Amino acid sequence: MKKFLKISTFIISIFFLLFMKDAERISEIDKIISGQKFNLLTWELKKLPKKTIDIFVSSELTELEVKEILQKENISNKNELELFFQEEVTELIKEELGKEFLFPPLAVSLEKPPKVLIVSPRDRISQKIAILINNDISMKEIELIENTIDSLNLSSIILDTGGFAAYPSIVNIKKDYNFLISTISHEWLHHYLFFFPLGRSYFKGGDMIFINETLADLFAIQITNNKKTEESISDKFFKPFMKETREKVDKLLINNEVEMAEKYMNQRVLELNEKGYKVRKINQAYFAFYGNYGTSPSSTHNYHKKLSDLLITYDSFAEFLNEIKMIDDVNKFESLINLRTLNN
Repeated sequence: MKKFLKISTFIISIFFLLFMKDAERISEIDKIISGQKFNLLTWELKKLPKKTIDIFVSSELTELEVKEILQKENISNKNELELFFQEEVTELIKEELGKEFLFPPLAVSLEKPPKVLIVSPRDRISQKIAILINNDISMKEIELIENTIDSLNLSSIILDTGGFAAYPSIVNIKKDYNFLISTISHEWLHHYLFFFPLGRSYFKGGDMIFINETLADLFAIQITNNKKTEESISDKFFKPFMKETREKVDKLLINNEVEMAEKYMNQRVLELNEKGYKVRKINQAYFAFYGNYGTSPSSTHNYHKKLSDLLITYDSFAEFLNEIKMIDDVNKFESLINLRTLNN
């Protein structure tokens, strides 16, 4: 119990530091989102005692039964599903990393995650603020918050998330079995990296967020043996469309054509809606959030390629992870790439 509380307290502290990075600006925005901020500490205190007990309990469900439950959306006993995925993903990770046990222990809560408020400057794409928002907030309240923040000459958006690396991690229940395995693996790696320089460097922002998130994406791909999620199979139009959109927006912003960039993004939303994609809004904040992930079409950095190329210079993902988890800045990352290139 003490070990679990220690992990939880550490993770809560880390996220508190992340969301309080720009204290003066956040204080102003806190007033705008009054009453809608997700209370992570209260959620942790509610979930943690039960999860401490769950590590000693086994699931009686089989993989086939779980897939049938997910497809029928007949989730009468969520706890049984959580136990199954905790055991299943734990075994997959242990096998991949050659470990006899995992630290921190894998713990997941299958439920609708909090939404996230992202704030970016208007004249460039940069995630300046990220604040968790209650998931039951109404669309009317979402639009009011966004419009109020935007009136400060900022770009804001409140987005759904597929998962969040609280402890236990919060992962949205979906029909897609591979999505759940992938997302739970992704969030666990964040938990693991918190105890090493790479994970702690996340809170420097910028490139270190990109490296951490892209590494977690690669890890999830490794754990699922590169099995595609249903979402990734159906995005043959969406990915190139969003990549093209991001590239044009960047060019417009570089030329200081902010209003033209915003009109263009609004038009692209209409085009997506006509194709059947349920995208409510695309703006600078949208790209700032999704641009963190190297596998996302909204990303403009090349860390996915760099990390993928670096990975193949190692005999295993475990060997790769043991080295890369010790870096804490971009220069050390580039030095590691150069060293491995010379030695291979």
